[in-house]
Amino acid sequence: MLALAIPTRNYAAALAASGAVLGRVNIPTQRIDTNRHFEQLCQLPKGTSVFLNSYNRRYKGIYQGIDETYGERRLRIQREDKSSGGLTSLVSVKESHNVAIASKPSITLPKKQSGSPIITHSPNTFLDGVIDKADTNELITKTRLDCAVIGRVSALENEILEIRFANCLSPSKSERGSLQDILRVHKFLPGQVYRSEILPSQGYHPPQTVNILVPHVTIFDGGTGFIKWRDDWRNSHWIILLERTEPHFQESVDIIKSDYANRVNGEEIPNIIPVPPGVEMVVYQETCQ
Repeated sequence: MLALAIPTRNYAAALAASGAVLGRVNIPTQRIDTNRHFEQLCQLPKGTSVFLNSYNRRYKGIYQGIDETYGERRLRIQREDKSSGGLTSLVSVKESHNVAIASKPSITLPKKQSGSPIITHSPNTFLDGVIDKADTNELITKTRLDCAVIGRVSALENEILEIRFANCLSPSKSERGSLQDILRVHKFLPGQVYRSEILPSQGYHPPQTVNILVPHVTIFDGGTGFIKWRDDWRNSHWIILLERTEPHFQESVDIIKSDYANRVNGEEIPNIIPVPPGVEMVVYQETCQ
């Protein structure tokens, strides 16, 4: 867990989330939570609308349960209407990251489906300037949930979609982009490959990611979401960002101090960089609950 007391929240969560995604971008998807992702897809209700990436094309699909032929469990993804035979693909555990849940609750399958081409390399020169082109291909074609941000959605949306950034090593207009190029927030890419999600801190019900997937890192953008929902995210790493002037600052600090008493080997966490002036930081490890 990492908690920061900061002078202002502006861009802090969006940039921290970008760092979380970039920090894992060169790790092949097949090495990250493949079994967990597969098992969560297995729990989908039959008839759930999905998209299937196969041989550089994207197909509409409907999840139809599990096939266990020859002792191997595979997802059954129907790609064509039953009137033409109901063509179905069987998706193995290692290929399950090619399946993404569609934002629309129902999809009508065609009799024949050729799929739409997937761009295997982004023409985005801003993204190419941030990461290697080989990693870019993985980022835009493989779904996984590296990061979730819990905060004020309207503010995060503006910072992620509207504000333009430039690669400081080559700040030409052709190499400018938004943090969405890196984050690939599911909310702004319905039915497409994603790497992160933003969720509201306000509300009466706990915020949930698509299919209740567990992110590698959860970022609490302010004390409101941290105080209300922290117990729902105990299986994820935490980054807590607290603006000193926010109403729930002291209450959040008191909770962090209490949790700090249960830390595990806090002094042995490696590679912690110094904080800039005006920022206070607490870092510790806590046993998962």
